[in-house]
Amino acid sequence: MVSGTADRDYFETIEEEFIRLRGAPLLLSPADWRLVDRWRKEGVPLSLVLESIRLVFERRAERHAASPEALQRSVTSLRYCRSAVEKAWAEYRELGGASARQPRPAAIDVRARLRVLVDAIPPATVDLESWRRRLLELQGPAPAVEDQLVVLDRELVERAFELLPRHDREAITAEAEAALERMTGRVDPERLAELRRRMVRRLVRERLGLPLLSLFAERSEPPPRGG
Repeated sequence: MVSGTADRDYFETIEEEFIRLRGAPLLLSPADWRLVDRWRKEGVPLSLVLESIRLVFERRAERHAASPEALQRSVTSLRYCRSAVEKAWAEYRELGGASARQPRPAAIDVRARLRVLVDAIPPATVDLESWRRRLLELQGPAPAVEDQLVVLDRELVERAFELLPRHDREAITAEAEAALERMTGRVDPERLAELRRRMVRRLVRERLGLPLLSLFAERSEPPPRGG
């Protein structure tokens, strides 16, 4: 299905963003990959897909902020975002390539959300005061802050991994390799390097209880590890 580097980037970038916001360690299903393949063949711009996925989760976060007690159906498939992507794509074409989404005030309290994320970082994993300062210094509308959080989230996990004792780093790496071995034959070999990095990040996040740095994620904290 994925023939060249550009095509792989299209698929994997969409998968990475959906998984990041979903806040759970899953890969896209075959049905989801067929959906992404259709978008690719139709020429839907990658930026428009990512913007639409983020908008879906942003609106979910806003609904939760307005009514925390209300239950929301869990997002388990990229198909949950299909109507948003296809609506944006239709509007994009009608406007001759101009983005259909207009800036709007965020209904979510960005400052309050950043404070929640700071408080969720385990103090023994990184230099907490430095991270507190960096996160609380973020400014701008929610989409701009989210862009910065994408970068900071990866940096947080990688830094926490570096600070682990050597035997813990080796154990995490070995566990990631074992998981990849179980996927032999199910994953394009060219994806293995990125999947390895993603698996290590997930294991570090789970082991240390690191929050997902996002304003709009399905959940901000990883589930506890079983066993």
